[in-house]
Amino acid sequence: MRKNGHDRMGRQRWQCDGCRLTAGTRNNTKRRRTQLAQFLDWLLEAAPQRKRTESARNFRKRVDWCWRLAPRIEPDGVVHRTVMADGTYMNGWCLLTAVDGEDGEVLAWQWCARESAAAYQALFEQIAPPDVLVCDGMKGILKACAQIWPGTRIQRCLVHVQRDTRADLTSRPRLQAGKDLKRLADTLIRIHDADTAARWGQAPDAWHERWKGMLAERTYAKDHPDDPRAATSRSGWWWTHLPLRRAYFRLERLFKDGTLFCFLDPTLTAQGPVPRDSNRLECILSNWRFGFCH
Repeated sequence: MRKNGHDRMGRQRWQCDGCRLTAGTRNNTKRRRTQLAQFLDWLLEAAPQRKRTESARNFRKRVDWCWRLAPRIEPDGVVHRTVMADGTYMNGWCLLTAVDGEDGEVLAWQWCARESAAAYQALFEQIAPPDVLVCDGMKGILKACAQIWPGTRIQRCLVHVQRDTRADLTSRPRLQAGKDLKRLADTLIRIHDADTAARWGQAPDAWHERWKGMLAERTYAKDHPDDPRAATSRSGWWWTHLPLRRAYFRLERLFKDGTLFCFLDPTLTAQGPVPRDSNRLECILSNWRFGFCH
């Protein structure tokens, strides 16, 4: 079609050279902007339907095109001192999100099938390397950080450390060794200075000195032929208190590699506090998940 004058409203008209059919143009920008604003109000408000006079069916039909929009956050190149990153699952997909550790501003996100090193690499490539990454310490995110942000320090989320310890020992351990180790992990969130952190670091060694005999106990398959582990054990034995060993060696490793109390490092806190957990990001992901699923 080619230009064929204007209509009485001053809008451009077009004409087909083949069939001589004429048609006008319509600017939908303002109407689409209004519909998008109404769609976002409906999506983010708690009870927006009570404010509308039209039927829900008509409203969903008008804003149906909004679901096909793909929002993006353009990389701004700003170096953020601390960044929190984590993933949450929604309807079979995983949403990786990175936020600023100080004000909670969303910096980037990445959809993926599962939390993996490749997925986190795609997320981190959108952000300038920060000084500290606060995360749950899964292998995928640690590997991606080492490759994309080799100079970034890691602060393990202390709440996740407590959750992992509770998963191994349960909320009410039966053994005294488990009770003592869980009590030690529960004190992590009450540490606010370097001296207290140093004293805490001596506690796992004292605990191990007391219970090292128990940690070394083994169970042999020949003595328990009905145990399901007897059929899968290649060595013919397994650690009797494996969850207890796992919980202890996790705490010991995190303290020695400096990721447990990175938030107390004077070289990092000189410009401001460093978060010790990712609770801010957890709240954001919980709100997203609730809104997405409902």
